[in-house]
Amino acid sequence: MQRASYLKQAKVKAAAYCAKGEKAPYQVMQKLLGWELEEEEAQQVLAELIHENFVNEERFVRAYCRDKFRFNQWGKHRIRLELNRLKISDQVLEEGLSSIDPEAYEATMLKLASKKWQSVKGDAWPRKQKTIAYLVQKGFEMDLSREVVEQLSSSEQ
Repeated sequence: MQRASYLKQAKVKAAAYCAKGEKAPYQVMQKLLGWELEEEEAQQVLAELIHENFVNEERFVRAYCRDKFRFNQWGKHRIRLELNRLKISDQVLEEGLSSIDPEAYEATMLKLASKKWQSVKGDAWPRKQKTIAYLVQKGFEMDLSREVVEQLSSSEQ
């Protein structure tokens, strides 16, 4: 009887955790296991939370992709790596990444590259390398980074 009460309390606590912001199923599961629930019990609570729509993987991924792109200005590669760390399925991950507006993606890359390009002094070659490295570090694709930097370089000449 006492264990059932503890499970109910854990579910309420987990629902409150999910209500604060979108969470991946993996994050919720880790939190439940951290509260000393056994794995079967944690899976049961997680299934109930999914059924009651407190946890929704697709909704989480769309929000994560939108927010990390808009506020952190991360590229798709960086977002993909972070979502893989959260054990998101490939299909849901690709759907989330495809929800990023391609025009906004390119505009953000151009803005970041331009800002970096202006901050780096010296010859064209080191400026190109540093700007490309910066974009790649932010998670943008290498080929797109090269294209954007070539645009910047040729527009300056």
